[in-house]
Amino acid sequence: MRLKGKNALIIGAGSDIGRSIAKVFAKEGAKVGVNIYHNVIGGKNTIEEIEKFGGTALLLQADVCNSIEVEGMINKLIDAYDKIDILVNGSCVGTSQSSDRVTEILEEDWDKVIDVNLKGAQLTSKFSIPFMIKQGGGLIINISSIRGILGNPNLASYCASKGGMVLLTKEMALDYAQYNIRVNCICPGFIDTEMFRGYLQRQDDPEMARRVFSEMAPLNRIGKSEEIAYTALFFATEASSFITGVALPVDGGYTANGVRRIL
Repeated sequence: MRLKGKNALIIGAGSDIGRSIAKVFAKEGAKVGVNIYHNVIGGKNTIEEIEKFGGTALLLQADVCNSIEVEGMINKLIDAYDKIDILVNGSCVGTSQSSDRVTEILEEDWDKVIDVNLKGAQLTSKFSIPFMIKQGGGLIINISSIRGILGNPNLASYCASKGGMVLLTKEMALDYAQYNIRVNCICPGFIDTEMFRGYLQRQDDPEMARRVFSEMAPLNRIGKSEEIAYTALFFATEASSFITGVALPVDGGYTANGVRRIL
């Protein structure tokens, strides 16, 4: 029960990494706000899974790109739980286009990726931080990607949004350390999520693509959502009390390897 007495808001908790973080935090004693936008069924499933083991969770539907909805969501969480101790910014989208090069991506697709992946984190932080300051501190955990550290062909909008998340983390850590607010960032590698599986299915040979991605990591496998969740738990506890402004790759060693294979 390492998070007993804590309240956490998990953005994008309707599936995969967000759901895993919500479940791990709830198992550790936190009251959890489960944010979703379109994925209402996924959010309800997350709530049900948490309640099965006696956890406490609240469904909060809001578009993280809309400041009015974000402010309303934070206020609902405060009304229900009195305070917000932990914010996890986990919303993530990619472009639906086959090409994500700057010369080819449609403007509306670029805007969507940047808005959801980067602006969303700024807005949720904007409306959470004043409550954290008032209560004497808090924690913000941003979910970026190894593509926020290393570039990748044909992923302009995604790399830009995730790279922005890494530097936003460092900037926020500097601005709000004086208020006892720590801000850290997790950069997942190739994780077995719905988005990643969809990417594999768009390849000519999905099974071969999965093998290639597995072999890219020195640990020779695809990661699991739970492994990101337990990293988030580390950042959410006193085990990381002297850590802020860090972007931590959780990638099976991929970013440590100087040899790259691009699919």
